[in-house]
Amino acid sequence: MSEEDVKEEKKSGGKGLIIVLLVVVILLLVGIGALAFLYLSADKHSEEKGANAEVHGSAEHGTDEADGHDMGHAKEYSPKYKQFEPPAADAPPSYFTMDKFVVNFNGDGQAKFLAVDLKFLSYYPQVVGPDGEMEYLRPILKNDIERLLRNQHYNELIKPDGPDQLRAQILDVTRKVLEKHNIYPDLVEDVYMTRFVMQ
Repeated sequence: MSEEDVKEEKKSGGKGLIIVLLVVVILLLVGIGALAFLYLSADKHSEEKGANAEVHGSAEHGTDEADGHDMGHAKEYSPKYKQFEPPAADAPPSYFTMDKFVVNFNGDGQAKFLAVDLKFLSYYPQVVGPDGEMEYLRPILKNDIERLLRNQHYNELIKPDGPDQLRAQILDVTRKVLEKHNIYPDLVEDVYMTRFVMQ
């Protein structure tokens, strides 16, 4: 191999290395540019989405987020449910009283009868008032709540939080009945046991 061949080989090897490095640098720049574009377009998209987002009132009491107006106990909910005129911000609660429940239940030899009186609280008299929706659902509610009471167990009810657990279960059963009949379940806010006796 002559000296000229060695020099020619070194020149071509150097050019090849420079070409490879240029390609790598170009690819890195393209990659960085693509990432920057994606990042900036994602930020712009989230800003547009935030600007175009619909404002929905909460299903809780308080203030309407759209205008800061105090909604009191009024609730906004899906139009798939029956709509009622919202109560005034200072409206007092209304109550729906169920007939007295006296049922046999699993008392483990300790108690055999459970007697419970119930009052359901809502700020919507159209739901709990004398001619309200719950009045028309009274037979269904009575049936479902009695079934729940009959399935109670003395060992659970005697615990310190037993009656509270039962209240939560009664409220859940009631809300399921309301929802099944196209009434927004959270319009009934709570249930109170005005009598709770095991004997």
